[in-house]
Amino acid sequence: MTKRNDFLARKRPRLLPVYDRVVRCALGHPPSFWTDLRTALREDDAALHHRLLGLRQSTGLPETVSVLRVADVAVWMAHPAPGHRCP
Repeated sequence: MTKRNDFLARKRPRLLPVYDRVVRCALGHPPSFWTDLRTALREDDAALHHRLLGLRQSTGLPETVSVLRVADVAVWMAHPAPGHRCP
């Protein structure tokens, strides 16, 4: 992620997800991350969005934590252990 995108992701957590080396590795270097994410959050009557809302609720996180931040943490937690060599 560029420094500008990193800054925006931290300052505007409802606007921009984190897209760093861990996310790229965990998601397999998608060719169009932003478009794919937008599509995934909207398809199937927003099923992924609702799953992330449910995850936020089940973990007791406040509504101030955005769905994008919940997705960021879920991707990071699903990433293999440190030392894993990404393709």
